[in-house]
Amino acid sequence: MMQSLLPSNVERNIVTDPFPYFSTQSAIAPEVCAQLISEFPSLETVTQGLPTASNERFSYPARLALFNESLSPLWREFVEYHVSQAFLDQFVQLFQNQIRACYPNFEADFGRLDQLRAGVRGLDDFSNADVLLDAQICVNTPVVGVPCSVRRGHVDATNKLLFGLFYLRPETDSTSGGDLEIYRLKNKEQVYRGGFVDDRYLKVVQTIPYQANHCVIGINSIRSLHGVTVRNVTPQPRLFFNLVGEVNRPLFDTSLYALSPTWVDRTIEQSAKAVKKLARVVRSRAA
Repeated sequence: MMQSLLPSNVERNIVTDPFPYFSTQSAIAPEVCAQLISEFPSLETVTQGLPTASNERFSYPARLALFNESLSPLWREFVEYHVSQAFLDQFVQLFQNQIRACYPNFEADFGRLDQLRAGVRGLDDFSNADVLLDAQICVNTPVVGVPCSVRRGHVDATNKLLFGLFYLRPETDSTSGGDLEIYRLKNKEQVYRGGFVDDRYLKVVQTIPYQANHCVIGINSIRSLHGVTVRNVTPQPRLFFNLVGEVNRPLFDTSLYALSPTWVDRTIEQSAKAVKKLARVVRSRAA
């Protein structure tokens, strides 16, 4: 049986503050992790031949990986398990109490937890599945020019129920940075700009280093704030495996906690409106 990123003893190790998640430094057998790293698809495969910029993220989805015979058998099997009904059932069994605590109306809105049907995102839809899973082979491209972060404090898409990150850092990569930070809000609620929150409103509660076999899996919610630390300039890509589980409508609404606009925001907005108004006047006179 393919090793799951969710071992059977996860439940007693789930952290619930600031949101429910599980993390480990030894997700799967070391020899399996090493083989996944050695057989990691080429950068050209993951980017699908597209041009790249510095520290840019590319994700190769399960809908392609499952049918790409150039991937190693281990990689195809690994992807296949993590978009399976067995994986969804395992996640639900281990996180069911936390799902109900985060989303008391979940079962009324989406169905009984023990009967949720898994589908593959991009191959299935919500007519035949309740949760669309993805298991993506991912890279952040080499960092050129200046050190930078691929993404600072944010929450994931509002229709995402589960998330997971599994790191596959090669031994040859000595680059600093690229670690995952878990945050809680400091003391204000109204701080969201869409799904993002500025660093000044966040407190780091855990750092999960970008190291091989490190993994974090949890429930996505309005409190599931996380970000990636700055990576130094490097020719090395950052390699990881990303888990997604989506439902058919939003689970939360960040606009209810939107940051009140500052005078700078209001000035920019007013200027934009003035420019649009002037453009309308110019067009009408030209006509």
